[in-house]
Amino acid sequence: MSRFARLCRIVPSGAVKSHYASKRMVVAVNSLCRVPGAGPGLQNGGGCWVDNKPFSLTTQCMKKVKRKVSNKRPQSKKGREVDEEDEDSDEDENRVEELVDMELLKQEMEEAIKHMQIELTKNVTLRPSTAVYEDLNIETPDGKFPLNQLSQIAIQGPVVIINMSASPQYIKDVDDAMRKELNLNPQINGTMLTIPIPKITTEYRNEMVERVKKIAENSKEVIRHIRSKYVKVLNSNKEEESEDAIFEYTNKINAKVKIYTDKITDLAMKRSKEIKA
Repeated sequence: MSRFARLCRIVPSGAVKSHYASKRMVVAVNSLCRVPGAGPGLQNGGGCWVDNKPFSLTTQCMKKVKRKVSNKRPQSKKGREVDEEDEDSDEDENRVEELVDMELLKQEMEEAIKHMQIELTKNVTLRPSTAVYEDLNIETPDGKFPLNQLSQIAIQGPVVIINMSASPQYIKDVDDAMRKELNLNPQINGTMLTIPIPKITTEYRNEMVERVKKIAENSKEVIRHIRSKYVKVLNSNKEEESEDAIFEYTNKINAKVKIYTDKITDLAMKRSKEIKA
């Protein structure tokens, strides 16, 4: 870079006047232009010349300032419209976020996973346990009740004994639920139901695997119900919210559904392998 160019760069913009250069600047330029050996481009008859043309430092510095100012052009109408669209989009998304609490949705799906794990622990086991029967829902003329509210359940030797003396009127309902839900054939003796503890055979293991599949499908149904609830809220506000925001949050919900459905599938596969081992 030439000495002249360096001088032009270091001159502060405040030193450039509207109609004339300061005396100090002129003296500096004249001194530079008279430097011996500066070359024909910088000295010619005591004045400043560049490429055989007269050169004014004041004019060039003013042009430089003008270029800086001209670069700060007002935003175009199109640019303002784009910014306004972005702001509108953010506002739409914020409103939709108020309608659909993704964190709450996640918590509900986590609860579905926890419930599935409890069901697998209680109802899918190769060891004798009363847990398989305790939460069995019994349909009665008076409503639905878990079996442990209607009876006393105990294991005695090779059999499970269900004592219905507190609710003898529901013995038939309990018998039906045992056959339908657990594929068992209880023996009724007065107010007692006895169920032989099955031996650990290949057939029994296969029954446990089928039970795992049923629990998994019930859990997936819960996830689908949660999705349906939140999507319904979105669709009910289509007229007030933008289509893009509705579409975006529907996709977010679907992504969560896939994550938790895959978790259910993985849990079921893992438990089935343990049963078959």
